[in-house]
Amino acid sequence: MSALKTAETLRLALFSMGKVVGFGFMAALVLSRLYFSEVGVPRGGGFSGGGGPPSGSSGVSDVPSAGSPAADFPVGGFSVAGTPLADLALLVGIPAGLFLLGGIASLWEKKLREERRAREKESLREALGRIPAEGAFRDDFGDGFGDGPRDSSGQ
Repeated sequence: MSALKTAETLRLALFSMGKVVGFGFMAALVLSRLYFSEVGVPRGGGFSGGGGPPSGSSGVSDVPSAGSPAADFPVGGFSVAGTPLADLALLVGIPAGLFLLGGIASLWEKKLREERRAREKESLREALGRIPAEGAFRDDFGDGFGDGPRDSSGQ
């Protein structure tokens, strides 16, 4: 497989993966928010942690209840609109990284295309340089279709 075809395939794959992962993470976030709000389970961490006490514990938890104002701010962390920063890093960072890699692959593909275009121009110049400039279309056959001027009689 040529380097140009590899760069094109890599660019398409990375951009497609970025879209799929981004939409997948967003759908998972939205669906988890909808599900947990309908069920009434306090959301304590989204992707990075659960909302209730661990199994086998006494039921006492350091996670604030869903009704308290501190429920949107996990202990020892920050959150934006109720989503912990670790979750936001996953939601934004992975797709953004894939798009960044896709952009790099796109630049590589552009460079390879320019190099190929330059090689084609050079080979065209060489081919045109081999054609003689004058006298290339002489009338060697005597049929009157030469490169000289003709008078009204066709001669």
